[in-house]
Amino acid sequence: MKNILQCIIAALVAIPLALTAADSKPLTLFSFEKPEDLQCLQVDGGMKESMKTELSSENCTTGKNCLKVTFSEDSWAEVLFVKFPADWSGYNALKIDIFNPATRTVGILFQGADADAGFAEDAPFGDKEKRVSSGGMLKSGKNTLVFPLVSDKPFDLKHVKMWSLSNTSRPKGLVLYIDNIRLENVKPEDLE
Repeated sequence: MKNILQCIIAALVAIPLALTAADSKPLTLFSFEKPEDLQCLQVDGGMKESMKTELSSENCTTGKNCLKVTFSEDSWAEVLFVKFPADWSGYNALKIDIFNPATRTVGILFQGADADAGFAEDAPFGDKEKRVSSGGMLKSGKNTLVFPLVSDKPFDLKHVKMWSLSNTSRPKGLVLYIDNIRLENVKPEDLE
């Protein structure tokens, strides 16, 4: 009887939480409309000096501008997003519109870190072992990537501190157009 009561109480508490998450409207983190929107970015990696970030009016999905990222060298680099609302707890996915003008498919990696990810002088973007990550593939043309915010690692969605986007295939001269970065709730089957 005690177990049945505990299950009923747990279900009653879970229903409003599930409804709240399902009813959450998408939250736009970045749409890159103004030059000051570039101040939320940092570049890290082996060839960060050769990576260029700028606003562009080409290949936008919302508004008049988007972020254009040019990887001019055949080396790993990532765009770090460091200024954004820290509480992502009402959402289960990060969605990003990316246009890939190349004729080939490109691998992409999302990584996130919460406030407890081991930020230190020798690890200014957190301990890699404590970051959550998810990969995807960008076909030629318009793409919308969906990155799940659930992980097998501890990840506090109320205190997200940093997240990054990087290319994994590193073709020289890769250009990506990034727009409408947002938090949403998607169906569980769309997270797989």
